Amino acid sequence: MKKQLLLIATLDTKGREAKYVRNCALKLGVHPVVLDIGVVGKPQITPDITNRQLAEAAGYDLDELIGLRDRPQAIMALQEGGRLVANRLLREGRLDGVIGLGGGTGTSVASFIMRSLPFGLPKVIVSTMASRDVREYVGTKDIVMFHSVADLLGFNEFMRLILAQATHAACGMMERGRHLKRLKPMVGVTAYGPTSHCATLAEDMLHKKGYEMMGFHANGCGGMAMEELIAEGQLAGVIDLTPHEFGDEMVGGYCRGIGPDRLETAGRIGIPLVFAPGGLDNFAFGPSCPMPRRFVGRQIYSHDARICVRTDSSQMRKLASTIAEKLNKSPASAYVLIPTRGWSEGDREGMPLFDPATDHIFTETLKRLLDPRIPFEEMNVHINDMSFAQRAVEVLDVMIRQSRRKERMPRET
Repeated sequence: MKKQLLLIATLDTKGREAKYVRNCALKLGVHPVVLDIGVVGKPQITPDITNRQLAEAAGYDLDELIGLRDRPQAIMALQEGGRLVANRLLREGRLDGVIGLGGGTGTSVASFIMRSLPFGLPKVIVSTMASRDVREYVGTKDIVMFHSVADLLGFNEFMRLILAQATHAACGMMERGRHLKRLKPMVGVTAYGPTSHCATLAEDMLHKKGYEMMGFHANGCGGMAMEELIAEGQLAGVIDLTPHEFGDEMVGGYCRGIGPDRLETAGRIGIPLVFAPGGLDNFAFGPSCPMPRRFVGRQIYSHDARICVRTDSSQMRKLASTIAEKLNKSPASAYVLIPTRGWSEGDREGMPLFDPATDHIFTETLKRLLDPRIPFEEMNVHINDMSFAQRAVEVLDVMIRQSRRKERMPRET
C-alpha cells in the first residue's frame, strides 16, 4: 500500500501550488490526500476533503459562517475540523506524513492541525512565516518550517524548486518511518547552559545503568515537550534537574511559557520523578527579552548574550509554594534532591549569584509545604558536582526498579 501524504492548503489561493506538490508526491510513489482549508473562494483544484466537510466534522455550517461574514469563526471551524479529520486518518492507518502550504492564515491552520499529531510523524510547512519567530506555529512539535523565500503568489520556476524540495523532504521522512525502537528505557533530563554539566555527567551514568537519556532544554518549550512525551508513555522516569522555567514564567523571562501541566504529568502517569532546583536562583533575559527596570541593582551573571538575574527571598517563597503544590498532587512518584552549595554556574561560591541564605529560604519553604510522604534530601555539594549527578541517577534508578516490581506483583483475588 502506498504511503499517504496529507496536503493542507487554502485551495482558493494556493491551488496551483497544491497541484504541483500533489504531482511531485505522485512521481515519488506517494498518494497525496488534498485537504482544503480555504475559507471563502472557489477551490482552484478539486480536494479530496472539502472545507465544508472539515467544518461539519467540528459541528459547524461553513456556509452559515460565511453568510454571517464571521471569518475568525470559520477559520476556527476549519482548524478544529482539520484536527479531527487528520487524527481519524491516523487512527485508520491512512496518514504517514503532512505537508502544508501557506501565508499567515494557511500556516496558522496547518500548524494547528500538525500540533495535534504525534511526535515522529513527518510534518513540513512551506511558508513565508518561516523567516520569523515560529514558536506560535511549532509549539512543542517536530514541525519543519520550510521558508518559501518569495510569497506563494506568483507561480514560477523558483517557487516550483522550493515546493519540489519541500515535497521531497516530507516524502523522504515518510520513507524513513516514525516508529521508535525501544531498545533501552528512556529517561528525561531537563537542563540549560548553567546546569548542563550535571546533565552531561548524568547521561554517562544513566547509560551504565541501562538507560538512554533524552535532554530537554529548559527554555519553556522544552519543559512542555517533555510533559507531552511523558504523557505519550515515551519516558520511564525523569530527573527534573532544571525547573528554571518556573522563575521565568513568574516574571516574564526568556524561558517563559511553560503551560499548565509542567511538573505534573509524571505523577499523573505514575512514573518516577527526581526534582532538583536547578536555575531557580535566577531569571534569564536577553536581546529579545530585555530585563525589566525593576531588576536594576540585582546581582547579574552573564551567561552569553543573555543575562541571569538573581532571585530574591520573596520570589523564592512563591516558587517553593508553586512547586510544592504541583509535587503534592502525586506524592508517591516524587523525590526532592537539594544541593546546598548552589544551583547553577552563576550560583557557585565566588560567582555573582552565590547566595546560600536566599537559596535556603526556598529549601525551607518547600520542605514545610511538601507532603511528608515525599522524600526530601539535602546534599552539601554544588548542582554541577559529579556526586550530585551520581546521587540523582541512583535515586531514579531505585525508583524505576521499585516501580517495575510493583507492576509485576500479582493482584489479590
